[in-house]
Amino acid sequence: MRTTWTRAWLATFVVLVGAAAVARNSHSTLVDVEQEVLDWLLDDADTSLWDRANTLGAPWLAWLGVLVMGLVVAFFDRIAALVFPLTLGFAVVLGLATRALVERPRPDVAEATTHSFPSLTVIHAGMLLGSAVLLLWWFAVPKLIWQIATEIAIVLLIAVAIARIVAGEHWPSDTVGSAIVITLALMTAAIALEARPRPAQLFASNRADELDALPTA
Repeated sequence: MRTTWTRAWLATFVVLVGAAAVARNSHSTLVDVEQEVLDWLLDDADTSLWDRANTLGAPWLAWLGVLVMGLVVAFFDRIAALVFPLTLGFAVVLGLATRALVERPRPDVAEATTHSFPSLTVIHAGMLLGSAVLLLWWFAVPKLIWQIATEIAIVLLIAVAIARIVAGEHWPSDTVGSAIVITLALMTAAIALEARPRPAQLFASNRADELDALPTA
């Protein structure tokens, strides 16, 4: 299973490199298409609803949520607890490094102070939501609950991505780059968590030890 995760991780990294190369070297070509999308989204649109979705991408919320998840996991496995904040940090650093290499201007160049590809707001939101789903997976909750949580997380992440586009802060392809970074970081977390015993396994092991310790007649 770990070999499969590793291959998927490497494939996703290659996709990220390719997407970054396209964003850097074909910016003008992408703009010809993406500007039409922006004009359509912003044409007499009420953006108040989308503005609320931006809250999910606040850095403080992402770090607070991930640290709380880490504290919960720490009751069972301290090493596994470190996975959550470390992978969030990895995603942010990877996003910043990609920005520095791509140097893609934002849609509103006149007011832009930072580069555009990928969106750190989307990365923060994706890591918060994705970490919550990973937490449920590691605790081995029923499959239906895990699937519902995954679907909700995807819908909320799409809402945050659209909110960034509607706000004029990012091109549509910037959010695609963010999704690739999020996927890479969450796969890293999954590989690390898979190597640690799950709570159900720990309970079963402790129960077996207790039974072995009982005196025999």
